[in-house]
Amino acid sequence: MSTPWVEAPRIVAFTGAGLAREAGFAPFDPDGMPEGLRLEDIVTREGFARDPVRVRGFFNLRRHQLLQITPNGAYEGLAVLDAVRPREMLVVTGNIDNLHERAGSTAVIHLHGELMKARCTICTELSERYDDITAETDCPICGNKGHLRPHVVWVGEEPLQIVSVFKALADAAFFLAIGAAGGSEPAKSFLAEARRAGARTVEFPGEFARSPAPDAEPFDERIPGPLRDSVPEYVKRLIAGS
Repeated sequence: MSTPWVEAPRIVAFTGAGLAREAGFAPFDPDGMPEGLRLEDIVTREGFARDPVRVRGFFNLRRHQLLQITPNGAYEGLAVLDAVRPREMLVVTGNIDNLHERAGSTAVIHLHGELMKARCTICTELSERYDDITAETDCPICGNKGHLRPHVVWVGEEPLQIVSVFKALADAAFFLAIGAAGGSEPAKSFLAEARRAGARTVEFPGEFARSPAPDAEPFDERIPGPLRDSVPEYVKRLIAGS
């Protein structure tokens, strides 16, 4: 991840599965899982150890699917905000796609890894990956064959750069939760930290949102509707008020 901002960002946007789903990419939805494959088979360290061929194949398929997806207006709105408010915007996403980057956002933290990258289990280095990963694929860094794995965070592992996210939230003026369940982690902890910082908190539940949990902390503002519409409209408000 590149971090073009020097000081702590004023605006932190956390995006979740609801945003990717509205764009047409839902890699872990049960309805889209290959027959006979369970989620725990492909998102755990144990699953990869048992059958690396099957796990690589699953993520190869998702990589091909992602290349057919186009960022929608919500992604584009965040990229515009990034361009208009340079060095003030940070996108934190729980998604593994690269739709934020393709839309033009320049500061993005991927908590759960990136589908379009591979990690070598020998040298531990990352490399860009737009084609399939197989047992015959060489690591472009160290040259070892057959040791590349998807650059995803297995269930039970700590999210990537989580400390940087909380540092950013500690000084944020705005916290936007977009397509993310505000009552579940990590959105719940992010919201609490943003509230401690005195940030204005805004939730965009999106088309696929569930009802808020009864004990969920409230946001200052909740903006319903499709994210492709609600996010760009809010961006216009932010820019007009800057």
